[in-house]
Parts: sequence; C-alpha cells; structure tokens
Amino acid sequence: MDIDILKAKRKSLRAAFTVCCNGISNRIETEILGNNEVNALYKQLLDKFSRLETTQEEISDLILISDELKNTYPQRIFRKPKNIVTNFVKFVHF
Repeated sequence: MDIDILKAKRKSLRAAFTVCCNGISNRIETEILGNNEVNALYKQLLDKFSRLETTQEEISDLILISDELKNTYPQRIFRKPKNIVTNFVKFVHF
C-alpha cells in the first residue's frame, strides 16, 4: 500500500479518535451513565484506538522494508503518537 494513503488514513483515524474522546468526555461530564453505556463507549473507544494502532504499525512496517522511505522519514515516526495513547489510557481508567 502507498505510504500517502496510509498517512491519510491515519490522519482520519486520529481525528475520529479525538472526536470520540471529546464526545465521551462531554457525556461523562454532563450525564449519569449506566454500566451498559460505559461499556459501549469503552468498546467504541477501544475499536478506534485499535484501528489507529494497526494503521501506525502498517506505516512503520512499510518504512522498514523500503530503503527509499527509510531515508525519507525520521525515526520518530516509529513511535506511537503520545497524545493518542495518553488519551486512551486516560479514558480507560475513568
């Protein structure tokens, strides 16, 4: 798969994850949620995080196997996006 396609997919997934986090945060602050609702929100968040993580791994794998891409992208791209991971952990432990 093309690196630019994966980067666009990652950008879209990051935006979706952020919107999901903000929506959950807003609901937590304004509503009283039951266990079923919390479980559903958790699964939704977990799904978005999992898809984002998979896409990041695909990007990293593609860069590792391509000498041209290895020289183009800095090593920092291999690290997980810190703020996304932090947000995920924050919401998992609410």
